[in-house]
Parts: sequence; structure tokens; C-alpha cells
Amino acid sequence: MKKTSMKKWVFTSAASLSFLAAQGIADAAANHKVVKGDTLWRLGKQNGVTVAELKKANNRQNGMIFVGETLTIPDHTAAQVSSSTVHKVVKGDTLWRLGKQNGVTVAELKAANHLQNDTIYIGQTLTIRNGSPSPDAQTAPAQASAISAEDKDLLSRLVEAEAKGEPYEGKVAVATVVLNRVASPEFPNSIHDVIYQPLGNGGYEFTPVGNGAINQPASDASKRAVNEALASQNHPSDTLYFYNPRTAKSDWVKTRQVTAVIGNHVFAK
Repeated sequence: MKKTSMKKWVFTSAASLSFLAAQGIADAAANHKVVKGDTLWRLGKQNGVTVAELKKANNRQNGMIFVGETLTIPDHTAAQVSSSTVHKVVKGDTLWRLGKQNGVTVAELKAANHLQNDTIYIGQTLTIRNGSPSPDAQTAPAQASAISAEDKDLLSRLVEAEAKGEPYEGKVAVATVVLNRVASPEFPNSIHDVIYQPLGNGGYEFTPVGNGAINQPASDASKRAVNEALASQNHPSDTLYFYNPRTAKSDWVKTRQVTAVIGNHVFAK
């Protein structure tokens, strides 16, 4: 009788463990309804997962997502075991930049340092946990974005105005700069606000906004370039500026590190 009871207990315990394991797997994922401005890259950084993991969890072959659809967000932070290093904040540091340098997400940095927002200060000491996915796994900010048709058209018109007559690759790179700025904490967080960002002198970040050229319709090539920038993961992840060295009036932008030269444009970070 005792042996029978013991076997029954063992069987029940094993079944319970199996249920708990299954429950743990189920709990290790959450649903997210895509809203305007979402990208796989941004959702990955917010939730501490890679773009590759998001694509796998949602059976995606590319990075395209759409407003209103529901995505599965895997959660494996509890299973991660990592060591930590200490970093003293210096001039120019941002959570976004430190994350890229150390292969961690902004969300992970904020969690490790109990930060409620992205503000950090020179001299502040931050804990950086190692052992997270590499920056390559996180991929570039230029992921397929859940943007409205209006913003997509606006970006296409900017590309047309800025890169008319430039190689197709240069058109894609201009669109990528805008998307990189949207993803960067150093710039506004929407395509519209990035494009219409004002300068202190009364002008705008992008010349076509000031001279009205942005109001002209986009060509098919510019529209294709925007689609490629939205869907591609192969463009430089930290390119935030571009200029024509023959016409650029800002000496400051010429001091930025060059990432590419395409046609008449120099691209820099």
C-alpha cells in the first residue's frame, strides 16, 4: 500500500512539474498590439529581446509589421544569467549608445539601474550586465516601421527632394537616416517630427522643408527606396546625418565620423 501510494505521488508530482513548466513557457510571452511608430527593433529594445527572436516568435521572414496586428513578445529575461561591469558616464553617453557598445538594450540598462526614464548624468555610475545578445543580433534601427500612409508619403517626398538625381542606394540611405533618427533618443520619435524638426535659427533640419520642395510628389524610385529602408536590416545602424560637402554650410556636421559616401552625399554618425 505504501509503495502504491509513493508511485502515485511521484506520478502526480511529475505531472504537476510538467504543468508548471508548460505554464512557465506560456507565461514567458506577452501579446502586443502594434501601434503607429512601433518597429521590431524598438519593441525588441523595450522588451529585452532581439529582432531575430521577435521574427521567430511571430513566424516572420522579414521585419515588416502593421498597425493593429498582435505580436507575441517572448520574455526570457528571468532565464538570463550574466556578469556585470560598472561604467562611469562621460560627456556624449546615452543609454542608446551604451547599449549598442555593450550589446544590451536600453530596457535592460534601465532595469539594471532602476531608471524610470532615459536621463543619465555625467559622473553617474551605471551597471552594465554582460552576456546579452550582440548589437548585430539586435540589428539596425532601420526596421520595418508601423507607420501611417501619410508619414510614408512624407518620407518619400523628403527622399525625392533630398536625393533627386542621386543613386538609388543614396535614396535608401537618406530614408534610413530619418528612420535612425526616429529610433534614436537624441531626436524626435516620429517621422513627421524628425522631418519637421526646427533649428534655432528659424530654419529646419532638412532644407526641403524650408524651401517647400518637400511638397512635390515623390517618384516611384523614392517610394521604392522608402519601402526598402523600412524592410531592410542591412544598412548602417548609427548613421544620423548626411550632407553635400560642396553646399553644406555647417562646419560642425563635417566633424562627424563618416560612414559612407554615396553620389554627392556624405553620410555620418
